[in-house]
Amino acid sequence: MNLHLPQLTLKQAEIEQSPNTLRAAKRWQSELPLVNMGETTRLFYLAIRSLNRQPLPARLRLDLMEQLYSTAQIVLQHLNKHLKVLTHPLAGKIKQISRLNEALLLEMSVGYKHVVYTVATHKEKLDNRSVVLAAHRAMRFLEMALAHNARTYRTGARSTWHDLHRLEAFVEQYHLSDTEVKDDLYNTIDESTARDVYKQACLLAMAQPLKLRTGEVEKLQSYFEKASHLCVMKKSLSPDENGMVHVASLKSSEPPAYIPLADITTFSNLRGFDLSRLISTMNDMIEDEGDTGIYQIPKKGEVRLDSSLIKRLIKAWTTQEKRRYSRVLTNRSIVAAVGIKNIINAINADINPELSREELFIPVSEYDAQETEDASRFIGDMAADTEQFEHPLPSDSMVYYSELIGVENHDEQPAPRKKMPGSWREWRVINTGAGGYGIAWDKEEASGVQVGEVISLREKEYNIHHWRTGVVRWLHNSDERGLEVGLQLLAPRAIVVSVETIRNRSYSQIMPMDALMLPGMKTLQYPPSLLVPNGVFKSGDILDIAMLGKKLHIELRDIGEAPSFFTQFFYTSSEVKSTVSKKEEFEDLWKRL
Repeated sequence: MNLHLPQLTLKQAEIEQSPNTLRAAKRWQSELPLVNMGETTRLFYLAIRSLNRQPLPARLRLDLMEQLYSTAQIVLQHLNKHLKVLTHPLAGKIKQISRLNEALLLEMSVGYKHVVYTVATHKEKLDNRSVVLAAHRAMRFLEMALAHNARTYRTGARSTWHDLHRLEAFVEQYHLSDTEVKDDLYNTIDESTARDVYKQACLLAMAQPLKLRTGEVEKLQSYFEKASHLCVMKKSLSPDENGMVHVASLKSSEPPAYIPLADITTFSNLRGFDLSRLISTMNDMIEDEGDTGIYQIPKKGEVRLDSSLIKRLIKAWTTQEKRRYSRVLTNRSIVAAVGIKNIINAINADINPELSREELFIPVSEYDAQETEDASRFIGDMAADTEQFEHPLPSDSMVYYSELIGVENHDEQPAPRKKMPGSWREWRVINTGAGGYGIAWDKEEASGVQVGEVISLREKEYNIHHWRTGVVRWLHNSDERGLEVGLQLLAPRAIVVSVETIRNRSYSQIMPMDALMLPGMKTLQYPPSLLVPNGVFKSGDILDIAMLGKKLHIELRDIGEAPSFFTQFFYTSSEVKSTVSKKEEFEDLWKRL
């Protein structure tokens, strides 16, 4: 059996200091300073590491792990208190706590994997109850490590899936898959089988965790605890109506995949997952919510998912992802604004859309010297700098600038400011395509990004910068590349409009209220829409809109994107025409007769 285990190379002096007998472990446990959880966590982590790196009989190792199991529960609960609210990328203390949490989960798994490995290689014998306990615990801590990585938008080490697959194969071989094991670390249940644990890990992976919104991993963990029996795992592969199968290989290091059955060339060591009962149960939840029009409060012990999450899950489980448009790799900086309020402020602050960020703002270190230079020299430098952009300026750039800003004297060009507005943030573009962007944040400070959040990018088009607007589809925290974000484009530009009133109902909100109007995109088949703060408007509202000197009546129709921080409405509109009294045909004639 091939498992990832550390070498048993602990020095004799360290072995003698470790709690490697039951009596020593109990005494060590009783002396832990639980009032100081930082020190307790440090001592516990070091103790587990030392036990995992010294030779011990399988029976003793299992007894030691079970003795320390309750302390592991206390330490993990304490660490998770610090991980309730996360900003991305993880930084500082929170990043260290996140790494420690994963390391501790993996070390706990290692202790139990040692026991399984010893039995599987026939070095020692244990009773079946002890063997299934060790395998179940090892799989549970691996599953918890995978869930932790999902919460923090990390992919984790491939060795985690490698060992989880091998442990599933082991319990199948020894006919221990369906033996119940008590587990105090669950949220909604008290016991499960090793197969349940394996299915719970696979279901979360099939939910595409990098695309889940904040808090949804925890919801799905709790739901899959009670609903994993609705997922049928079998050796035979049965395709769905699209000819696709959810399948995992027990000899791989990869999570389960959704692939065409026709693409599979070998069927040994494969396990298929039938999600039809699970999907049917989830659809029933949507229908129950639809009957009342409100979210149903779960009964005691019941876990319910909101309709938005269910629909995204079912789509992930029944649709093979195919990139509609190719992406072009790049590496350049771009100005972006995150969140509807910041986007509105960013657009309002963009009073010179014809100028690039480099032309508008100069580094602080150069500011004092630069501000004393002649304005004409500054404009000349700007014209030279534009050669690096996609649409270079014509050679007579001085005339161009004068015409663009509507002045004759180019010395009146706006002087560069010292720094960007607070709503403007500098990101890196790593790839582009017709359907969206891949962008990255390599700074330590929080980016403000969440899955489902709206972002606008200040992108140049025909010598003018527009704010291209999209929604975050996925996040990925990478140690090497920083925070990576997948952005799906909603519109090639955004316009700040003012909602002056709701014509067809009373309301308590203060008007006028700023909103974002997004023009449609025929190439991507996106209709025009309005982005507004969440919870203010609803379908059927008729709004008076002021936009670019015009008045519009719009009626809000269907809802598009609707995370917790904004709502996208598709709408129909009509321009308000000024009323002019129509004169009678001979009205002017009567006075002249």
